[in-house]
Amino acid sequence: MAITDKSRKILWGRSGNRCAICRQKLVLNETDLDPESVVGDECHIISAAKTGPRHDPEYPRERFDEISNLILLCRVHHKMIDDQYETYSVSVLKNIKDNHEKWVEDKLKDDTPIKPIKIKRFKEEIPQKLTIIDSGKELFNLASGCHASYTDYSDDLLEDEFELIGHFFQNVQDWVDIATEPLDNLRAVKSIGDGIKDLKDRDFLVFAAVENQRIEGGELPPTAFKSLHLSVIRKSDPRVQFS
Repeated sequence: MAITDKSRKILWGRSGNRCAICRQKLVLNETDLDPESVVGDECHIISAAKTGPRHDPEYPRERFDEISNLILLCRVHHKMIDDQYETYSVSVLKNIKDNHEKWVEDKLKDDTPIKPIKIKRFKEEIPQKLTIIDSGKELFNLASGCHASYTDYSDDLLEDEFELIGHFFQNVQDWVDIATEPLDNLRAVKSIGDGIKDLKDRDFLVFAAVENQRIEGGELPPTAFKSLHLSVIRKSDPRVQFS
């Protein structure tokens, strides 16, 4: 089974477009250059995976994707509850969810305005030069601490090169999103490393760096927010400079 559109609408509606833990908005406004960004996840309280967090073998399989087993979180707190599943048990998460949905309902009766959520960038933190990446472990460790990304690539790519680079970008993002267990992390490192090797075989280099940003607004104090700058550049590209 999969989460139905109806369950998604109910979850987002009852949650008020906010993380049940930090209560930050989960749809960020468009900018002058980019469209809106969804930074929320529909998270399972009891995992369907046998090795997943809070898995219960006696829990009915047909109920894993029901609204009662879902909680809406930002990506930071999604990773936190899955990494720290002993602390964030089933009963704790259900209590957090119930309290949050009551808070949303009560808040709708309150006319007090809430400051809009925005990402603040700092000129001194924007990478001026990216570091060449040679291993899957190095890139996975960088990407794992990030909540967003900027990608770049050489111009004049052939169709198969577009496919190769696009698959690499997507593969990195997918592994960052799903790798929560030690075995997953090892698989991620291997898969990303294989992608880097494939790119090298086609005369492409991988560069990356992390930019420190900050989430402001809402009802909580400003929060650290990291973004990954990831580039795949042809070796012959004039932008490539070896120091």
